[in-house]
Amino acid sequence: MSENNFIQYMRDTYTDDELKEIALHGCASGCANTLIYYRDTSEAYSKYADNIHNIIGDYMESTGTDDFATLNENLGSAMQWQNAIVWLAAELVAYDLISELID
Repeated sequence: MSENNFIQYMRDTYTDDELKEIALHGCASGCANTLIYYRDTSEAYSKYADNIHNIIGDYMESTGTDDFATLNENLGSAMQWQNAIVWLAAELVAYDLISELID
């Protein structure tokens, strides 16, 4: 696994059924079992920050949305912010990976 590839991490960590649950229900539901606690998401952010920012940036560019700005406006601590963007990236990746399986 590439040391800084969040997409590969998601592929290696979750089964297709788990990815589907993440895509449909979001990480806040608890289905992303390795990204539940702040320590988990903080570690993932530290390891994959550049890749996570690219994933979110690509999403924003392709959809014309500014969800990232909403995250910045509504969160208090750095830990909460990291958690939110890791979850957003995980949900986007899960959706993309599941979409590939359906096609």
